[in-house]
Amino acid sequence: MDVAAAVWTAIALATVPGAVLGWVSGLKGPWAVAAALPLTFSVYGLAGWALGETPVPFTFSSMLVVWLVTVIIAAIWRIGAWTLGRGRRQAVPVDGSTGPPPARPARTWRAWSTGTFLDPVWILPAAGVATGAWLLISRSLDWLKTGPHGVDSVFQGWDVQWHANMVRWIADEGVASPTRMGELRNLETGDPLYYPAAFHSAAGLLVELAGVSPTEAVNLTTIVVPSLGLPLSVALIAWKMLGNRGLTAQIAAGVAAILVVGSPVLYWIGQYVGAWPYLAAVSVSGIVLALFMLVPYRPLAAPAAALSLAGLTQLHPSAATIVVLGLGLWWLLRLLIRPARPAATRRGAVTTRLRDLGLLAGAGLAGTLLLLPQLLSGTEQAEEVTAWDATEDVTRTESWVKAVTMDTRHVGDFFSDVDPTLLLWVAGFGAAALILWRRNLWAPAFYLLSVWLTAHALRPFDVPGAGVLDLIGGLHYATAHRLVMPVALFTVAAAGVGVAAAIRLLTFAPMERFATAHAGRWRVGSAFASVILAIPAGWGAAVYVADTSGRGAEAAFMASFDSTRMVSAADRRAWDWLAEQPGAYDGLIAGEAAEGMGWMYAYNSLPSLYRHYEWPRVTRDSDTASTYWHGPLLGEGVRYREDAANPIDQAVEDLGVNYYYVSPWPFWAFQKPRWELMHGLWASDGITPVYKDGLVAIFAVDDAFTEEELAELTAPGQSPDPLPATADELAAVAGPPPPA
Repeated sequence: MDVAAAVWTAIALATVPGAVLGWVSGLKGPWAVAAALPLTFSVYGLAGWALGETPVPFTFSSMLVVWLVTVIIAAIWRIGAWTLGRGRRQAVPVDGSTGPPPARPARTWRAWSTGTFLDPVWILPAAGVATGAWLLISRSLDWLKTGPHGVDSVFQGWDVQWHANMVRWIADEGVASPTRMGELRNLETGDPLYYPAAFHSAAGLLVELAGVSPTEAVNLTTIVVPSLGLPLSVALIAWKMLGNRGLTAQIAAGVAAILVVGSPVLYWIGQYVGAWPYLAAVSVSGIVLALFMLVPYRPLAAPAAALSLAGLTQLHPSAATIVVLGLGLWWLLRLLIRPARPAATRRGAVTTRLRDLGLLAGAGLAGTLLLLPQLLSGTEQAEEVTAWDATEDVTRTESWVKAVTMDTRHVGDFFSDVDPTLLLWVAGFGAAALILWRRNLWAPAFYLLSVWLTAHALRPFDVPGAGVLDLIGGLHYATAHRLVMPVALFTVAAAGVGVAAAIRLLTFAPMERFATAHAGRWRVGSAFASVILAIPAGWGAAVYVADTSGRGAEAAFMASFDSTRMVSAADRRAWDWLAEQPGAYDGLIAGEAAEGMGWMYAYNSLPSLYRHYEWPRVTRDSDTASTYWHGPLLGEGVRYREDAANPIDQAVEDLGVNYYYVSPWPFWAFQKPRWELMHGLWASDGITPVYKDGLVAIFAVDDAFTEEELAELTAPGQSPDPLPATADELAAVAGPPPPA
């Protein structure tokens, strides 16, 4: 399948299941499409976990069965809700009168079409979202195709090796349960490990349907998902900031969706650091937030909101704080003051507010309960996440400035020539319009909280309540380049509002209230002029983001694809060679985890002992540790008995290690090279060098092979570089020893 077809397959996999599920559950067409991403990943995550509790592998067919079950449940919910609502409408009047209830007034075309695809309010936002998504996807693909191996280029980063290996495992073994990731990483002990797998499940399905490699699948998935999600998120945030369906909201949503392409700290830095599932979760956070905000006005959307929260959490749980904090502030500063349903009495005012709170809390609780078995398994990993510390050597003033200007880690490396001043001024104008015109306090409050969290990550505050900041920030690894993402989401959304407000002012829309004699004509004329101006505004936004982020975006996106920091052409050649050798798939392949050897599993399923740059969960006296620290002692015997098996021989046998793989250098500069493996294996009596290509070397464990197999492995022409002579060969050349 060519790249274009694979991209469209990835788009379909990311959207179609969720869009259908959302529509069946009660969302109208445009909302179902908007909610498609988190709903789709909710299905993938739940299907992966549920199937992981059974012998049934996770495949497209088995996932389809789970998806159909959820669709049937959603249909039952919708039918039940409609029946209950119809029953209430036909109930006997509360005044005790008898006889049939009065007939409901006929619904007008406008009332019937509101919120559907026949409602034109979605056109401008959709145009902006499509433009933003196209800019991100097309540019990313064009650059990636120029990589050393095109779309199959290896991302030379820390976490992506693990993501690619998860995709390989899902594709090969059919295990997509986040609670079973210990089977992949902790090969010796099998200790449990929780790692959200919805993102990887989608990539695994892409491997199956499009016939691409795991590397290609993870590359394409990480382009498609945030490219669709980020424009949608900021569009919906801008829409909800204004709090109505008016033309200003439509223009703001469309423009914001384009402007998000130019934000360095969202898509581009997120791609560079390899935080791909995290970026995917952040990219759908605005969608989930907006969907929850719909629930008090349309309770039928509650199941979709609950499932969307489950989908976001199964991409990466950290991003759930964006939804929880944003929704809490919206309820406190907006919905509590102006409830979804007005009330005429004091008792009714209390009841309607309790109803709103109950709907929001019920949807959130339902989404949490869906994931309860998974979340309980992930408690220990959450503690590991919160242990990170990424403070920087900055002053207090610098921490605030960096947070507001979104000048966090890596921005200066690639976007030093990008000046955010214009964007910040436009966003400031939009914020002023929100506060003074729409009486919006929740969005500025969330923005300020996000800025505070980012500044705290750069330089912690020593004030009462800082522990709360530590708790929230710790869930995002306490790193400013992650915590700044919500700042950027709301800055871009506010900038969209600023552009829309300026357009409406230029077309004299506020003057409508004074044109009492011709208000209708004024409204139509102003709206027409606003739409006409919105088109060049969108075009200008596209030009602006291309000019401001062009060189930096390409450099950031390709930086980890163009290098050979972990995987070189020599590594690929070595893995291709090893895949053809005896015993390659019958046991494990040991080496140095920090050298990136785990990529061999994602590349062609070679069973590396390490699947992540970080170590598996083992003790210092484990077999894994023995093979790592003392590999050169293989075949060296014990004291007084050189031909006896030693503990290292036993550890290698117990693990089933057939080969050692060496490929310097380690990933981080502070990591010391494993000189014992790089040099010691060449002199070990229990190891035979079988392959050398520069610094890349492969060694066969003697006891795992017959003499004939070892002779085949060391035959002339097998190794690109000449191998050193063995002890037997040296003895043959030297001849028999002289007589005593």
